[in-house]
Parts: sequence; C-alpha cells; structure tokens
Amino acid sequence: MMEALTTYLDQIEEAGTLAQIGFGLVASIVFTFIFRTIINGPVLKRIKSSENLYDDRVFVLATPILNLGVMLTGIWMTFQWAYEEGSFERSAFAGGSVAILLVMMAQFLTALVDEFIPPIFKELDDRTHLDLSTMQTISVSAAKVIAWLAAILLALDQMKIDITPILASATILTLVVGLALQETAGNLVSGMLMLIDKPFSKGDKVIVKGVKGKVIDVGIMTTKIRTGNERMVVIPNTSLAGEVVENYAQGSSLDNPDSMNLRFRVNTTLDQDAERVKEIMLKAINDCEYTVDYHKTEVLLYDISETALVFRLDCWVVDYNNERKAKDWILIEILKQFKTQGISVPFPHLTVKQED
Repeated sequence: MMEALTTYLDQIEEAGTLAQIGFGLVASIVFTFIFRTIINGPVLKRIKSSENLYDDRVFVLATPILNLGVMLTGIWMTFQWAYEEGSFERSAFAGGSVAILLVMMAQFLTALVDEFIPPIFKELDDRTHLDLSTMQTISVSAAKVIAWLAAILLALDQMKIDITPILASATILTLVVGLALQETAGNLVSGMLMLIDKPFSKGDKVIVKGVKGKVIDVGIMTTKIRTGNERMVVIPNTSLAGEVVENYAQGSSLDNPDSMNLRFRVNTTLDQDAERVKEIMLKAINDCEYTVDYHKTEVLLYDISETALVFRLDCWVVDYNNERKAKDWILIEILKQFKTQGISVPFPHLTVKQED
C-alpha cells in the first residue's frame, strides 16, 4: 500500500506544481472533515460524560482552532512539498499559514483568560475579602498583551522577517519607560499592597493626611476621597503607604461595623448640680434616634476649671455617616433642657485689675 501511495505521489510531482497544490488542498479538506467528525463524535461524547465543567468550556473554545489547525497544517505541508526551499511561494504561503495559526492561538489564549481568570479572582476575593477587581483587570490585560506579542513575534519569524531589531527596540523602549515611570511603579506596588493589607475599603470614612471624608475608590495608582464639603481629593498611593490612617468603619467595638464612638464636652457654670446635669445629658443621648443603646455610654464630670464644670459625653452612633447629625440633635436637646431647668453655661470672663 505504501509503495502504491509513493508511486501515486511521484506521478503527481511529475504532473507539476499545480497538481501538487490541488492534491494537497483536497487532502487538507478531507483530513479536516475526518478530524472534525472524530472530535465532534467520540471525543465530544467522552468530554460531556465528565463531571468537570472546565473541560467542556475549553473544548468549545479549542474546537475552531483545532479544525483550522488541521487545515493550515495541510496547507503548510502542501507548499513545503510543492516548492523548493528558499522560494518566495514556500516562504509566503507556508509561513503565512503558520502565522494565521499563531494568531488563532493568541485568540484562543485570550478567550481562556477571559473565561478562567475572573472566576479565580472572585474565589480569592470571597476567601480573603479583598477588593481584587483592579488586580483582576491588570492581570487579564497583561496576559492578553503577552499572548498577542508572542504570537505576532513568532508569526513574523515564520514569515522570515528579522525580529532582532524589534526585540532590541522593545528592550530599549522598556528601559526608557521603566525609568520614566518609577513613581508610577511605586504607586502601583503601594496600591497592590494596600489591596492586600486593606487599611480601608470603598465607602469607609477615614482621616488621612489631614483629609477627612468617604473613600470613593481604591485604585492601583491613587485613592479618591470625597470630603464633607463635596470635594474630591485624589491621593497617590505612595503618599498613603507611610501615613497613619484613622478609619471610622473598622474601629467599632459593636457588632455593627458602621457604628462609631461619639465623644465631646459640654460646660456649665460652677454653681450647678453636677448629678442633675449628668441626668439631663444622659437622657438626651438615650432619646436620640441616631445613637445605639450600649453599656459603655456615659456622662462624666471631666474637669472643674476656674469658671466651669466640664462634662464629657461618650455615646455610640449607629452609622458613622450620621456623626454630625447625632451631635447636633444631642446638643440642641441639652440646650432645651438647660433652658427649662434654669441651668446656665459659662461665658468668657475677663478680669481687669486697676492699680493706683
């Protein structure tokens, strides 16, 4: 049988290049059809019988490139057979077939990246409670860029295009860009470390570098904070890396992570009944809709100055975003009760001494 096949191929070679190309193209189509029948038959049946869903999805993504790969391999072998080594036709058609196959491979790899990397990051996010959306975007983009660059460079090499100057230029460009983006790289590393350490998250109320407000976005390069007067403050992550961060949302001693301690002082004149004043203040705290009943809530006589009794109020607010509303309500209620009970607050005193 092999002798008969060899004789038949010799006859095709004697018939000329067009006969060789025609035979090779027909054989490529036939083998592609046979291969497609096999993978869509017993191979697909075997894969579907598996309980693993990942192999099903990989098979769906790989089927087009497998079919095209058989066809392009046949075309490549045809031109290798029909034309002499070093000829333009052999280099163009054979190299072009490999180049197309490499591009298809890059598309397949990018499809795998889109299919499998996001679920991996989601699982890590669920386990570690980290906000990894930015790292996921960077990882997906970097993987796609690497896949396409490798495919393009290999395709150019197959088409007998010298890629040495390209690689040299890319190396120099990478060095220049790396030197120019040192600060950017520092922000990138700091942002990734912050995502791992999580000193604060999106929505937290924080004080950092003298800025007090709500965290709107924690990015790889910068962190955005919206202040109480509706200003957006953008802080580079390298600046945040060595700063002390005061986080309202992660310091609560209650089960509710949004609660916070509210502490401030109120003064009365020296002639007031301290116990009565404490009762009024404690009632105002308990009646406030923004506060929570907590056993550490208290009003203490903090100090006795030359002109006033100084009381310190400690209470807990249900939501740290209502801190100012809670303080406003409590102070207004205390002033109302002071006016009703005849309790006065001290005024500034100025003593003038006249000497003869």
